[in-house]
Amino acid sequence: MCLAILEKASDARGAIINAKRLVSKPFGEMTDEEALRYQLIVLVEALASMCMKFARLAYGRIYSSYRQCLVEMDKEMGTNCGDVLSSLVSLRNLLVHRYFQVDDQKLYNSVRGNFTCVEN
Repeated sequence: MCLAILEKASDARGAIINAKRLVSKPFGEMTDEEALRYQLIVLVEALASMCMKFARLAYGRIYSSYRQCLVEMDKEMGTNCGDVLSSLVSLRNLLVHRYFQVDDQKLYNSVRGNFTCVEN
């Protein structure tokens, strides 16, 4: 179980590194908008999977949704990132289910400007 959590942490870290690399250049020069979307999907799914495994292992808790797990574990651990993590779950759902409605400029600005909660 601990190995599974570490693997998900590695997936999350890789997605963060890749997303930051993609937004390191000006938006107008980006050609990989879809790659940024993909990295954010990978990030959220890795964080959520890690959360579910950790909650079950450390606290004996089972949550029915990504959002619930991330928000409740944030409260438990006091990281004050619950709102950001909840928004990331919403973004992931938008990326997966309504791909054509995503504003790539907003996505780019968000990753470039404030990624602190997921980086720490």
